[in-house]
Amino acid sequence: MQEPMTPIILLTVLLGTAATIILLIYLIDRINRLERLTFSDARPAAEQNAESAADNSFLGLSGQLLWDAMAGKSPEGFNENDLITLKPRYERLLQTHIERIFDEGVKDARQGAKAKRPRIPLEIKTLRGSVNSWMPPQHASAIYNAGFQSVNAAEPELSVIRDGLDNAANLLYSRTNLELQTPFSSALLPSPGPVEETLLEDLPPLPDEPAANENSSK
Repeated sequence: MQEPMTPIILLTVLLGTAATIILLIYLIDRINRLERLTFSDARPAAEQNAESAADNSFLGLSGQLLWDAMAGKSPEGFNENDLITLKPRYERLLQTHIERIFDEGVKDARQGAKAKRPRIPLEIKTLRGSVNSWMPPQHASAIYNAGFQSVNAAEPELSVIRDGLDNAANLLYSRTNLELQTPFSSALLPSPGPVEETLLEDLPPLPDEPAANENSSK
């Protein structure tokens, strides 16, 4: 038979086990603290910079959440009157967004690039910072394609492109309960103006024709 372990050996084993457990707990806690310090030095700084650069003119709303609010889907915690006061600001944001997407299509076509899907959401800079602006992808694509196709289009084709641009813009304004005063095509794709009639004066006379001054003097 094996002799039973003496109390001293048992105590030594227990103390050693307890010391090992305490050391492991200390190391785990130390690692967690280092991770928290690392993230507190890096991530919050980036987040604070992003927050400081964000435009809070829209009550903290941005991206699709802002679009939904303007389209009548009020976020929880917002009242209707607050959202109505945002309409004039949002109209300017939407106008800029449409113009930016159209210009992106024009730029790609002029550079010989292939047509692509426009960026959604689009970051738009303001005097107060920047706002992420979102719109339904189908409308954004219609506006981008209008800009892209307009670069190499002849006048008959431009008429169809203008209609497509205006239809997309009208739908965006209608869905956000805004009234579009002037078609976007009038600014982005203006039609050529009427040719003015000009009178040719002081033509040199023909050999058997008296000069215009002589006729006027008689």
